[in-house]
Amino acid sequence: MQCYLVLGQERFLEPIYKGMEFYRISQDSCGAWGQQINMQMKAASARTYEPAAFLPGTTCENAMLLIRFYKLTGDKKFLEGIPKAIKWLEASKLPKEKQEGHRTHPTFVDAITHKPIYVHRKGSNVKFGRYYVDEDDKNLLSHYYGKAYVRLDELKDEYKKALNLSKKELIDNSPFTPKSFNLEGTPQKYYDLNRQASNFRVDASRVIEVVNQLDDKGRWLTTRAYISNPYIGDGTKTKPTDQYATTQVGDETDTSPYPNETDQEYISTGTYIRNMKLLINYIKSN
Repeated sequence: MQCYLVLGQERFLEPIYKGMEFYRISQDSCGAWGQQINMQMKAASARTYEPAAFLPGTTCENAMLLIRFYKLTGDKKFLEGIPKAIKWLEASKLPKEKQEGHRTHPTFVDAITHKPIYVHRKGSNVKFGRYYVDEDDKNLLSHYYGKAYVRLDELKDEYKKALNLSKKELIDNSPFTPKSFNLEGTPQKYYDLNRQASNFRVDASRVIEVVNQLDDKGRWLTTRAYISNPYIGDGTKTKPTDQYATTQVGDETDTSPYPNETDQEYISTGTYIRNMKLLINYIKSN
């Protein structure tokens, strides 16, 4: 979309519309989406802890994208699947006694039975460990939790708002509507590559706080950073233990990332990006 806006070449429109259309045609007839699909457009498995299933989180996210596509194009076909998605999300919601705080849905729903399914782990290491799926919601993975927060109320609200938008509002705000350049601003303001808005207002006190956190070498240091065991070869423990069923990492041969629980200080890319984004947004808004 940014290429189209900057260069104004109509050859970009076909792939843009194909990309948006794919979200529409990849929705299952029940209203849900799988995180991956096969060539028959059915939910497919991927990594060993990602079964062929429908995902409430992905379903909500894709439905929100379809609303966004409607706002970009004014084409009501992008809203057609939203009621089905909402109905499926309502039906897949966990009973109150199974919910955990804001986690209201299972991460995975069986694509055939439409029942919640949960992924578990046995073993100590990659070589002799394994993942398996059942309907038990105990001892869930910590690195890919079995229950999810789904923005269902927000989806419903956005859908209602979209239905009430006038044709003029859609046309005026669409990046596809030709406009005259008035020598101010840039076309990119109409579209952000990030799915979630990255622009936000920042209070000056937060800027002072972040700047004061720099050390004498101009670094932001953090504790509890994610680290990993150095590679020492394949695991040898063959027992199908549950010892590491809910931990971030297995035995000493497992190189999966896990948080360092000591007070060791690190330079964190994540902390750097978060703080720089805050500072940049402060400059942009002042």
